[in-house]
Amino acid sequence: MRKPTLSVGLPVYNGERYLARAIDSLLNQDFEDFELIISDNGSSDRTEAICREAAARDPRVCYFRSEQNRGATWNFRRVFELSQGEFFKYAAYDDECYPTMLRRCMEAMVEGGPDVALVYARSETIDEDSAVIPLAGSPRWDSIATGANRVCIRLWHVLWFVLHGQASYGVIRSSFLRRTRPYGTVAADWVIVAQLAMLGKIIEIPEVLFRLRQHAANTFNGKNTPLDVLRWHNPKASKFERLLPFRVAIVLEYLKSIVYLPLSQTDKMLCLPVACCTPPFRSIWIWLLGKTGSIRRKLRAMTGWKALCPSSPDSQKSYLR
Repeated sequence: MRKPTLSVGLPVYNGERYLARAIDSLLNQDFEDFELIISDNGSSDRTEAICREAAARDPRVCYFRSEQNRGATWNFRRVFELSQGEFFKYAAYDDECYPTMLRRCMEAMVEGGPDVALVYARSETIDEDSAVIPLAGSPRWDSIATGANRVCIRLWHVLWFVLHGQASYGVIRSSFLRRTRPYGTVAADWVIVAQLAMLGKIIEIPEVLFRLRQHAANTFNGKNTPLDVLRWHNPKASKFERLLPFRVAIVLEYLKSIVYLPLSQTDKMLCLPVACCTPPFRSIWIWLLGKTGSIRRKLRAMTGWKALCPSSPDSQKSYLR
């Protein structure tokens, strides 16, 4: 049996409300040479029935089910491990794609050549009923396309501009994805696109072809804490992982990725300081300053060194910002 050109991996857990629309938006693509791998993480709602119905009517759908929920990280890794295509795309159970998305991404990937690691399309936000949320109420989407020849420049561009990570739902060259660290538990979408940027170039399709849904059950919905998100990714997270501050964990993920990737020693040495000078790392210092305010005030009183802690509340707020 001939392998498909593209594999689409859809991990899901209890996604009955939006899953059918997500599947239909993929099966209705005008690019047809792909397999849709659905990995059900022990769902207890109608997810299994929806997936089996889709598999019965379209041979491109491959449905796999785990009898227990092993966490989102395990499931995201599984869909890629089961894939066969030369190219790969992650899909979410609650998002949708315009019918031309896969074709446009594949065309750009082929035209860009073997150095292209990721192709993604511009996005729009939709609500629970699939209606477009006006621009004023939508987030500022990432624009992380980079064709720089230097690895460290590509990394800097991605780390500086990544915010939502929706580019990770673009089309990825599978050979590049296999060189990255396995899908992680902390800001995995940010880390994936950062690693892909270090391995190759990133192209943005200048058309809105991806529809990202905002709803109450989103992973980051304003209610879930970083610890809740960690447990969602990995129910068996270690005590160290649970205690590690979120901002620190993100930077450590970047640093570990740089060490892990098959880069030259020169590129690794240039990328390490880049990971330490971008917004996530600056936020660590903001966090530390906020936690050490009382200590710095005492040291200021003892030494007279005003830089340790500005005297007025307003200036201190500026200092911590």
